[in-house]
Amino acid sequence: MKTGLAQGIWALKLARESGTPLPTVTFLFNGDEEIGSLASRPVIEEVARKAEATLVLEPTAHGAVKTARKGSGIFKVTATGVEAHAGLAPQDGASAITALSEFVLAAAAVAAPDRGTTVNPGLITGGSATNVVAGRATASIDIRVRSELEQNRVDAEFAAIGVSDPRVRIEVDHAWNRPPMTLNAASAPLLHLARDVAREQGRAELPDAAVGGASDANFVAALGLPVLCGMGAVGDGAHARGEFIYPDTVPAQTALVAGLLTRLTEPLRG
Repeated sequence: MKTGLAQGIWALKLARESGTPLPTVTFLFNGDEEIGSLASRPVIEEVARKAEATLVLEPTAHGAVKTARKGSGIFKVTATGVEAHAGLAPQDGASAITALSEFVLAAAAVAAPDRGTTVNPGLITGGSATNVVAGRATASIDIRVRSELEQNRVDAEFAAIGVSDPRVRIEVDHAWNRPPMTLNAASAPLLHLARDVAREQGRAELPDAAVGGASDANFVAALGLPVLCGMGAVGDGAHARGEFIYPDTVPAQTALVAGLLTRLTEPLRG
């Protein structure tokens, strides 16, 4: 992402120095994208509504622009049980950890990879000591879906999950963050224009891709506005310690953004 930001700055400089008329460009930086853009989402949506098009400088998908992304949610599950001494009176306790384990296994089964739905219990914590029946435990579960229909199914199936010990209370916070992104009717002409620019710059093709990760482009697409994501760096290993970019691709990616900016002086046509 950092490379994409640098490319955007240099793309603006390149476009200005070309002497070609340019549209008014708003360059929006936000620092909370990785945690859901909770503070910046209203700003992003407000700026996007006033723009002819939105270019998101996220990394490419191996050189492809991203025109579809999964929607995402982080569900927090809290189990509240009854504490007791694990040796003296285990029967008096109701283990929140045992109940949460049952819930997490059932939740993982809600995944439907053939429909693009994944369920990842990423964080679990609970208990107070090894000799105490756990009175509280929590899990944070990452969920990705391709469609609103799947989002509704996941909600319903999570709500229906029960545990074997009735003394344990289960609470689920259905926290959907980003809606699914698809190539909407407004974005198709923008993709066509980007491909025209790529051909003019000597590229054989500019592929597009659907990916599992979410970004701020999801918010813009959900408004029915034109947006292209993955206009930034070419590389691999996102979020891993070995994440990298291919430096020799940076000039071409920068030129693509600059060229697209110079073509956005007129309204997009379908």
